[in-house]
Amino acid sequence: MFSASAFLLAVMISVGTAFVPITPTQHCGVQLYTGTSDESPLSATSTTENNENDRWYSKWADDNGLSIHNKISLRAPSEEERGKGGMEATNDIRALEVLARIPRELIVSVVDAPDRAMEAAASNVSWATALTAATLVALHPTDEELTNGNSDSAVEAKREWIQMWEAGGWGTDGIDLGPSDVNFGPKDVTGSLLATGSDNDHNIFAKFRMPCHPVVHRASLGLKVLTGCTEDDARDALTCRGSAYRGMKDALQGLVLTSSERLNGSKRERRCWDVADILSRVLSRATTLQLGEDDVSIAHAIVPLHDQLAHSLSENSKLVAFENEVLLVATRDIVAGEAITRDYTASPRLDRDESQGSLHLLLQFGLPPSAWPKKLVQYILNHFLLRGFNEVHRNNTKTAQL
Repeated sequence: MFSASAFLLAVMISVGTAFVPITPTQHCGVQLYTGTSDESPLSATSTTENNENDRWYSKWADDNGLSIHNKISLRAPSEEERGKGGMEATNDIRALEVLARIPRELIVSVVDAPDRAMEAAASNVSWATALTAATLVALHPTDEELTNGNSDSAVEAKREWIQMWEAGGWGTDGIDLGPSDVNFGPKDVTGSLLATGSDNDHNIFAKFRMPCHPVVHRASLGLKVLTGCTEDDARDALTCRGSAYRGMKDALQGLVLTSSERLNGSKRERRCWDVADILSRVLSRATTLQLGEDDVSIAHAIVPLHDQLAHSLSENSKLVAFENEVLLVATRDIVAGEAITRDYTASPRLDRDESQGSLHLLLQFGLPPSAWPKKLVQYILNHFLLRGFNEVHRNNTKTAQL
């Protein structure tokens, strides 16, 4: 296993010897090597598909100092990818090559957030509360924050990036819950699925012989069908997310300076629902990385480009903080045509979240079946969907015989 310092040393030596003359520098007391030549495999532009979203991301990267390896193509994830994908190698890439350089001032992190974010999160101490608060502050900066600390352009760039977040965990978009007119579907949520229900739902709905809020109950049945988990596991995972939201909404809703336009709800309710939407998107993007001067200063953060990488249990990239940048580094050789990936199962999760496998990948990250391990998908088909089909077939046969 590499320590963070040793890994960073290996990365920088690789960059120097592979492409450009090297000169020494110091980081965490370790001698590093970085290039000084103007010639570099990293450029602010990348190959993109010809559509509006692709052009937006490429232009945003160009305008804000993100350097992307010229062997990398970048496009917006497709609808089927649910927000995860679109970055791949166009040529073979060696292990330890730097795939991208992201200015630290563009990332969202608990460490770099303004004081008002941490003050709001102080009443509910958890990484999810703190990172959601940091994201809300970045999305709703005050006039003072626009003129102090980071440059105006960096604050605006970060806000523009967050505004482009659409995908999140399953249920962030009401379309995941079925047709708009179905009972206990998208028309019956309170703002969103995550914001629907209360911590006392078990007692409230027990008299109706229901285990929880009917919208949450129907969603748990849907997750059971989609992922092959048990109804109890799906309901527990949904309840865990709802409880986390309810624990932070009152403290964080004040950070929403301008709420989203909605058809119903009071101003306060709309601010709370915005907290729920941001929480779901934060959970689907969050990571941890070393942002301090020592090997133990681990921070929760969301990093541009890294937040939309495809999923793989054999990830081929890693984040490394170096001075005022965050580097996205190849952890192994990558062949042309291969997607740049991260392992979402290693991402931080909510306290008391015990979801596993496809339920975890779909609910927290919104990852579709195409991103699940093939053995897992085959298991669901063999042991759940086909079994259900055979049961229906047997019942129809018995009915016909009668």
